[in-house]
Amino acid sequence: YIICICGKADKTDRVQEVIGMKHKISAFTDEQELLSAILEIHNNGNPIELDPMYHKGGFYKELVERPKLIFDINPRRDYCAKGNAENLPIDDESISCMILDPLFLFGTHGKTDKYNISVNMGILKDFNELERHYRAILTEARRILKKKGILIFKCQDYTDSKTIMTHCYVYNWAKSIGFYAKDIAILVREHKIYNPNVIQRHLRKVHTYFWVFEKSKVKVS
Repeated sequence: YIICICGKADKTDRVQEVIGMKHKISAFTDEQELLSAILEIHNNGNPIELDPMYHKGGFYKELVERPKLIFDINPRRDYCAKGNAENLPIDDESISCMILDPLFLFGTHGKTDKYNISVNMGILKDFNELERHYRAILTEARRILKKKGILIFKCQDYTDSKTIMTHCYVYNWAKSIGFYAKDIAILVREHKIYNPNVIQRHLRKVHTYFWVFEKSKVKVS
């Protein structure tokens, strides 16, 4: 089943086109369509309730409604509240669906902290800091999600002299505290900035993962 969109369709038409597809595949080139498909299949078409890592709100455009609850540790929008995704001012088991989009770059050495993406998004000191942070936000998400609540977790593998399959670690960390990996979607973006002067030793990573975790009834020790 193929949809061809010629010209700019309005929001209603595009939502109907995406939702109207009989079977949605797991790989996307459009982040809006990816999130819309996840919400349709795993959240009964309801919107995301909470985004505690809002940044500039890039997820929320024509197909995806902005959550009612938005926080960021360094808010860049006047309407976004200040909050730490590791310790949120939200009651236990009160959220049905939320999303996490943590930093994925790590390893501050040389000029890595001067890269545009590091300046704009941030960079973690090392993998140990990434692990501590990811485990903390997963634990906090489990606390505030209702039973069978949905967590969408965006992550990306990273290569810096060697490749770290971050999405595999995320799966294991989430599973260890009682999340069920219900689904996964992949976003592919071919045109990523790279340094052509560097000898290529790994395939360039042009994809990101969107895990769909469901809070299990029993916490795994």
